[in-house]
Amino acid sequence: MAANSIALKHWKRIISRWPVDKVRPEAVSFQTLMKKRLEKYENPAKASEAAKVKGNEANVQPVDLTWNENKEMKQANVLYSLLENRFERENPLPNSLRYPESNKTHYDDVVRESEQAPSRGLFTNLANRLKGMIRLK
Repeated sequence: MAANSIALKHWKRIISRWPVDKVRPEAVSFQTLMKKRLEKYENPAKASEAAKVKGNEANVQPVDLTWNENKEMKQANVLYSLLENRFERENPLPNSLRYPESNKTHYDDVVRESEQAPSRGLFTNLANRLKGMIRLK
């Protein structure tokens, strides 16, 4: 793969713009996995050496180090679509689906909970669990 590949530049830009998932461990984050994937193409000698070492330990399929520029550009375009919310703009959700009559704040609560969960302490988690068990209505 050429170091000046247009698709490679797009991939690096996507990785830098992709939002960080606070709940997912760093080792399996999108950014980490995609950087490792691109390293295989940027330094094929290192990737083939790692495959040989792993090949001695278990049955590992050989790594395909062919770079298909058109395929990579198509994948980058799909990821740009997700980053720019193209599908959301083309197909907006109706308000009746976004804010159901049974519980209008449900989806807002889910988003808020997922944003707050990684930074909570042990005591706050325990208090929330107890609040969830006891409901007075």
